[in-house]
Amino acid sequence: MKILLVVAVGLLVVVGAAVGIGMKVRSALSAAVLPTTVRLEAASAGDLVEIISAPGEIQPRTKVSVSARVSAAILELPFKEGDAVTKGNPAEKKLPSLLVRLDARDLEAALRSATARKDAQESGIAVDEQHIASSNAQIAAAKANLADAERDLKRQLGLLETKDVSQSVVDTAQTKVDGLRAQLEAAKFTLLADKENLTVMRHQLDAAVADIEKAKGDLSYTVITSPINGVVTRLKAEVGEMVVPGIQSSPGTTIMEVSDLSQMLMVARVDESSVAQVKKDQRATIRVQAFPDKTFEGVVESVALSRADETSASGRNGSQDGGRYFEAKIRLDSKGERIPTGLSADADIETRRQTGIKVPSQAVLGRPMDSLSADARGKPEVDSTKSIATVVFRHVNGKAVLTPVTVGPSDETHTLIKSGLKEGDPVIAGPYKVLESLTDGQDVKAEAPKSTTRPATALPAAPSTGPASAPSTAPAIQ
Repeated sequence: MKILLVVAVGLLVVVGAAVGIGMKVRSALSAAVLPTTVRLEAASAGDLVEIISAPGEIQPRTKVSVSARVSAAILELPFKEGDAVTKGNPAEKKLPSLLVRLDARDLEAALRSATARKDAQESGIAVDEQHIASSNAQIAAAKANLADAERDLKRQLGLLETKDVSQSVVDTAQTKVDGLRAQLEAAKFTLLADKENLTVMRHQLDAAVADIEKAKGDLSYTVITSPINGVVTRLKAEVGEMVVPGIQSSPGTTIMEVSDLSQMLMVARVDESSVAQVKKDQRATIRVQAFPDKTFEGVVESVALSRADETSASGRNGSQDGGRYFEAKIRLDSKGERIPTGLSADADIETRRQTGIKVPSQAVLGRPMDSLSADARGKPEVDSTKSIATVVFRHVNGKAVLTPVTVGPSDETHTLIKSGLKEGDPVIAGPYKVLESLTDGQDVKAEAPKSTTRPATALPAAPSTGPASAPSTAPAIQ
């Protein structure tokens, strides 16, 4: 009995093993027979745009830093951040907006002092002119006296020859002539000195007039009006604070910033390896982080000819590699949206647009040269000097057909095919795991198109947890 039981158990084990092996073999045969499901996409003719992505920030085209030009305390700040201001319009008799009023008492006193100095100089000039007139009169009198003395000396010399007068009388007449000549010379030097002093006084009057003009200018700086039509975007001072003239952006110098937000620019930081491709008038698509559901169009206005430094927009933003970037200014179409200045943004600059046959970049693969058939290796798209051939797989009568191609530039999703395909050819574009192991002649079938409708009572589909897209397997050009 025990022997029969052991035999029965042995038979059951053998039968079970045979059944398991049979199921595995049948499963393997079934897997070998069933075609692989693939995703197809037809090669299509269209435009492919090469882009360069660059980060940056939004800035107004016109931004004015309102700074102090005189030292004074702030008396009035009528506008706050966000308020609109205007530069005025004389034709419409519209006055400019008053941005800042400073305490003018010290400057008014300086103007009065300068005016008093001018008046004093004018009076001093009048006195000097009188001195000159007096000196001229003295010179005329001295000349008359000298002429009379010279005539008397001449008579005395004549009488001395006839012995009618003594030598002492002649000497006295000569002494008088010499004294009058000295007085005349002194009067002439006095007149010259008065004229030079008058010149000095007139220069001092000019200086006094200049002081008045400066004092008036300083006084005018206590009232600051808006130089542009715009919005107060930053207020850096308060009423009662002391402002001083000095270096821009130093404390106490800049009072506020006024910006014209109707015309905005994106200041993009273009990597030095790509800057040669960026040109004026190229189109750009701009994404602003503060507006995640919107994109803005733009046009490149200018590209810097020197690298960004620490004082540029990239340097001010704390870029680690500020010296490796060039600034490109992109005119932004804000579409009527008020965009705050200083927002971070990213730009895709269209550097070149090409037209041709394009396929998904994921469909472009690299295959070792020795894995290609003799017919494929003979295609003109295959470079026999390279170890890797660039191929795509076409779907032909349920088979994956390896097709060598010559590729052109790529964008974020598609690659241009220069030769090897024609428009409408069905190309195997996925799944990515299938593409990795796909071989020439392998049986494949196109996956069923996804339904775009659902029953009225259907529940919402669960969100996908898979990756949004698979990485491109296009080989590098060797």
